[in-house]
Amino acid sequence: MWAKSGSDLSRSYLHSHDSSLFCITNYIFSQTHPFLFSTADRMSEAILSVQGMTCSACTASVSEALERIPQVVLASVSLLTNEAKVTYNEPFDPKLLVEAIENCGFDAALISHITNAPNNDISGDLSQTTLLISGMTCGACSSSITEAIEKQEGVKKCSVSLLTNEAKISHASLVSPESLLSVVEDCGFDATIESTSLASGNAQNTIFQVTGMTCGACSASITERLESMDGVISADVSQITNEAVVTHTDEVDAEEIRQAIEDCGFDAALLPARPQHSNTSASKIEDFTLQIYGLTDATELSTFQYNVEAVLNSLAGVLSFHFKFQSQQAEDETSNLNGSNIESLIDILQVRICPDVTGVRVLVDALNAIDDQFNFTIFNSIDQSLASQLKILSKANDIQFWRKNFFLALIFGIPTIVLNALQGLQFWKEFMIMDGLFLVSILQLALASFVLFVLGAPFFKRFKFFLLNKGHGANMDVLVCISSSITYCFSITSISLSVWSGESSKPPKVLFDTIVMLVCFVSFGKWIENKAKGATSFALSRLLSLTPTTCLIVVFDGEFDINEPEALSKFPVRELSIDLIQNEDIVVVTPGGKMPVDGIIIYGNTEIDESVVTGESLPVHKERGSRVIGGSINGPSVIYVKVTGAGKNSQLHQIINIVKDSQVNKAPVQRFADYIAARFVFFILGLSVLTLVFWIVCAKFYANVLPTIFHKDLNGKYFVCFKLAISVIVVACPCALGLAAPTAVMVGTGVGASHGALIKGGDILEKASDINVILFDKTGTLTSGEMEVVNFKQIENKLNLSGEEFWSLIGSLEANSEHPTAKALVKKARGLLKKTFEEDTFDGAVSDLIVTPGMGLSANVNINGVLRSIAVGNTKLIVKNYPDARHLLAKVLENELADSISSICHVVIDDQYCGYAELSDSIKPCARDVVQYLQSVGHYQVGMVTGDSLKVAQKVGDQVGIPRGSIFADVLPIEKDKIVDDIRQRFGGSKNVSIAFVGDGINDAPALVRADLGMAISSGTDIAVDSADIVLLGSEGSTNDLYGIVTALDVSKATFSKIKWNFFCASIYNVFMLPFAMGCFLPFNLMLSPVAAAGAMACSSISVVLNSLLLKYWTPPKIKDHELTSVDESDINSFSLKDSTVDDFNYVKRQNVIRKLNWFSRRRAGGLLSKFIPKENHEYELILSN
Repeated sequence: MWAKSGSDLSRSYLHSHDSSLFCITNYIFSQTHPFLFSTADRMSEAILSVQGMTCSACTASVSEALERIPQVVLASVSLLTNEAKVTYNEPFDPKLLVEAIENCGFDAALISHITNAPNNDISGDLSQTTLLISGMTCGACSSSITEAIEKQEGVKKCSVSLLTNEAKISHASLVSPESLLSVVEDCGFDATIESTSLASGNAQNTIFQVTGMTCGACSASITERLESMDGVISADVSQITNEAVVTHTDEVDAEEIRQAIEDCGFDAALLPARPQHSNTSASKIEDFTLQIYGLTDATELSTFQYNVEAVLNSLAGVLSFHFKFQSQQAEDETSNLNGSNIESLIDILQVRICPDVTGVRVLVDALNAIDDQFNFTIFNSIDQSLASQLKILSKANDIQFWRKNFFLALIFGIPTIVLNALQGLQFWKEFMIMDGLFLVSILQLALASFVLFVLGAPFFKRFKFFLLNKGHGANMDVLVCISSSITYCFSITSISLSVWSGESSKPPKVLFDTIVMLVCFVSFGKWIENKAKGATSFALSRLLSLTPTTCLIVVFDGEFDINEPEALSKFPVRELSIDLIQNEDIVVVTPGGKMPVDGIIIYGNTEIDESVVTGESLPVHKERGSRVIGGSINGPSVIYVKVTGAGKNSQLHQIINIVKDSQVNKAPVQRFADYIAARFVFFILGLSVLTLVFWIVCAKFYANVLPTIFHKDLNGKYFVCFKLAISVIVVACPCALGLAAPTAVMVGTGVGASHGALIKGGDILEKASDINVILFDKTGTLTSGEMEVVNFKQIENKLNLSGEEFWSLIGSLEANSEHPTAKALVKKARGLLKKTFEEDTFDGAVSDLIVTPGMGLSANVNINGVLRSIAVGNTKLIVKNYPDARHLLAKVLENELADSISSICHVVIDDQYCGYAELSDSIKPCARDVVQYLQSVGHYQVGMVTGDSLKVAQKVGDQVGIPRGSIFADVLPIEKDKIVDDIRQRFGGSKNVSIAFVGDGINDAPALVRADLGMAISSGTDIAVDSADIVLLGSEGSTNDLYGIVTALDVSKATFSKIKWNFFCASIYNVFMLPFAMGCFLPFNLMLSPVAAAGAMACSSISVVLNSLLLKYWTPPKIKDHELTSVDESDINSFSLKDSTVDDFNYVKRQNVIRKLNWFSRRRAGGLLSKFIPKENHEYELILSN
């Protein structure tokens, strides 16, 4: 990942020197990942799935528990995706995180984990584990799981998502996924390992010959001893081959491992390492779990294992492997296992490979070739994972459970209510079992006991962990359990006193009807709430449903000439699971078929529907050389695609991950709500006790002035006091607060993703709502980024170079750069030299390449045995490094290029000025519309930052409508962030100005990091731009991607407004209903009974979720059809981002507020002001405008 990021940067900067590039790369990483540049211990990241969370109190309790662990740096918990993301310092055992979550009373499962090496060893030996968790119901559940996992030593980061029921964990490779899984299960949640992978870092394999082993117990004892050693990642001991393969870090050497084996009572000798690919150590390592079919009681396991080990040992990319033969053993234990432990019922083979050396398909095919009796398949494949995730997102299990709970509670509750209402009839008074014990009381007790202890078991489970965790992780379930238990105990006490006193005149006062209706209402609320929660993830579910599970690949049984791709149709095809697809495979996509992979078309022409992935409404024409995106829909023609990314490495999967990860990046307002919710329960319990004491005192000493309700209640005034206290507990709803932000974020980010705007979290939504300055990069952002040579001139001198030599030198040099200018020069050179095929190369051999940031490129080029020095760059490069060429350069600039507004590249060969090339870049058709919309409707101050000359920049600015006073030209890539700092400082700092920077996400990375909001336009296949907060997707070659800026800002504002409205509604509910429940309206004969309180509590959380769902109907603004507000062009041009002061900026902000209010009054209030103010009252209009 890091090497790729560095490569991306090197391609993006025009003619950047290696050392400067290194500085830029380090700068970016130091801003986005500051812990990587610390001298502290190695840090890790873990992501877990947490089940059982129901509100923000749950997430807050998990977060607090995790952050109490000394090694934990950061813990983020998502209520909707059921994920916890934890960053921590090494050394640390991740199982402590799972234990911490379990102590909070939640189920958790490890999903993924990554570990980063300290200092400059960015790759590290870290693991990513993903767990699937069932049982989470609110934010408190996910928070408590995060807390438990963060306590585990070795876990770097943990993210728990309530909505997707996943936990993604980054942890040290020394921490086993099984240990993290056990932590989650100890929290009371069911969990399974979805995936785990290890980045190799400095890990190495050492092989020992072990003698003396006689049985499985021997190999098991050695394995246990080795894996307990610090620095040992894994140990695989084979009794068959008498070998031990140990994967370990530099912390432990081979001699220490050999000594450990001998300490177990066996002889050990170091063997030569197996031959491996030279790049293995630098490649990513992946773990695969293969399920073995065909093993029976008649199978000779030792022979089978020997054959498998022989195949695995023959594959260079296989680093380690481990068998688990469990099916026969599990047959006798099946009755003790639940559905979540399916992995313990099957035979599996765990293999760690370097996929760049040995692909997973090669591995599986080799194993399946051993014997037709046995079959190896990938356990928890993409197909299985998708089905599981879609089921989790739809909340199918939770909906079914609470629906059943509701109807059962209703069936048993209605008789209870009827019996309670009719127990005063003479009929029931005659049925007395013994003195004081009436049949009607026993019937109510039996019905209420079933409802409370069977149907209400989830509440008691949550309350149990609340007590075990010493009061942490309290949520609504705890309140329900407390209130129903108190009511039940009150009723039991009432019956007991009746029996004790021998009361025979009437049945005792009981509140069993309150219990059953409370459980009934809460179950109904959770049923509807989960249905609404499932609907909030509609966009994510849609993206998941696009993920292909199988595809057709071409099987080459002969030679294939890339220049004759039409021959592909003659080769046979093979249908494969998407898990087995490897890079460089050739896949066949039929008409109307789903694109199974990311790749490049090598044969065929078609139109592809990419609307769901990029938001592009019309089909996009694709031909040979065009890139395609997995999940898009093919048009009318068959195409052949070379794979560049499949499965979890595809763009679609990256989009899905960004949408899911957005749930764990919380807005500050959400973190505050979680903080309040975590303490809400204790406040409510205290308020309930205060209410009870207050009204008892009033009933005791001021009975004559009590409200009428106390005197009308047949059960007495103290009974009313008790019901008031219970109502306070029942009516309080921390869930509404906890769901206010995550539900809106899930819907908003999902809608944004479906329209091509990937927003990376709730905190980004809040930033976007405060933006008032937007800076654009020029090349590739406002312009197409495809430079074209529009004019060139070769100047004759004493070198007497032919045109062919001239362009061969230029082409050979510029072929080493990926900058748009270099690509344009290479394209021109190829055309003039008639190099028509992509495989045609230039004749020059390049050496001593020097890249000067923002200036140009120079090197020595050998063509046909003649070595020449050549430099291509701007005026700065020539003036600085080539004094002999300055005189002729000055003449050319004065006479020939004085009026040029194109980008100029000068050519110097052997210190002689030899010519120049003029290049231009076309403006994107949508650029002017977008800039005008942002200025007039959005009221943003828009500027441009570019490395081009001032003339070129001003020309582009004039075309798109950016004032010249807001154009920054001749800015080097590494200096763009300084422009952001300067604007921020001059206009009053971060509290007064909020800046967004829009770029291509590569050479603009420093500015994207430094700006308050970074927006990267990406049309390639790698859309996970670390530097950007928002990634704008577009089709390859799209000219309308700038519309995504308006889309992202508008959906961000709409979502954050919805969050604030949800918080307002949730707060108003509690502010109003709590005094109501406490009896503040009793003087008006208004009382909130416990049953009514339960209904109100259920409605509050449902209303918040349904309000968030209204975001589904958001549509992007139609810029061309939008009525632009009246902003004079003179007002726009009068303000300058370069020269204006903070007073000028504040004046413009006030102007914009007035214009927005004026626009709102005209559009939203139906022109209310115009009804009272005559049109000719220009004085009033002047006041508004000023």
